[in-house]
Amino acid sequence: MTYLEVAATVLATGLVAGLLSWAMRRVVRFEALRRHHEVGAAVFLQLGVIYAVLLAFVFNEVWSEYNTAANAINQECGNLHGVSVLATSLPAAAGTPVEVAVRKYLDAVIESEWPAMERRETSPRARQEFEALWHGIARADASKGTDDPTRSQMMSELASAHQWRETRLFQMTLHVPGLMWTLLIGLGVVLIGFLLCFGIEYIGSQVMFTATFAASIALVLAVVHCLDFPFEGSLRLPPTGFQDTLQKVVADQAGLNPTSEQ
Repeated sequence: MTYLEVAATVLATGLVAGLLSWAMRRVVRFEALRRHHEVGAAVFLQLGVIYAVLLAFVFNEVWSEYNTAANAINQECGNLHGVSVLATSLPAAAGTPVEVAVRKYLDAVIESEWPAMERRETSPRARQEFEALWHGIARADASKGTDDPTRSQMMSELASAHQWRETRLFQMTLHVPGLMWTLLIGLGVVLIGFLLCFGIEYIGSQVMFTATFAASIALVLAVVHCLDFPFEGSLRLPPTGFQDTLQKVVADQAGLNPTSEQ
């Protein structure tokens, strides 16, 4: 969801709830609503507690998964930069192909995979470039000037990068189950329905309370939805880490020493 869609959803929900509250007061007499106020308020509070606990649990989960996706990006970029730094310590005949392969993979992630992830898809190009990088390091041997300790360290860094890459792609498809969304929206509607049936003396106050409550629930659920899909919508994670790492790799290939560290 974009910021505009979030704002429209929140405003529309508040407006509809306010209109329903106003219509309810026009159709049902205040005395009839007042007779059910005490019992309804008690039930509303109990359901409110249940809903608050459920919403807090879901929000905590999606926030944790969102941070996991962000951490996977940071860790993958750190490992890839480590491979590039190790490659610079090798003779040019062995190190340059590795650095070029790292750069090609970073380019593929930025240009191909990131747009695909917004559609919850992977990029064949990025996968192929990663496999090419892996095979390039694995096939390096002493005849090309590659010493075994350095190659082993690069393989270790690349294995870790692969693990974090898989975590990133997994977080792309992980989401709150549909049944949970049904429960969250259904309970929210029930709570708003209780507010419609409350007997508040001033109709303007009841309309305002109902609209505010409904808009607040819609806002929280919209934020949960945005966090649930970390690579799309208004809160999507940018490819900044890969862009910064690409700059460092290019600087390594040029024989520079960047001052910033991943």
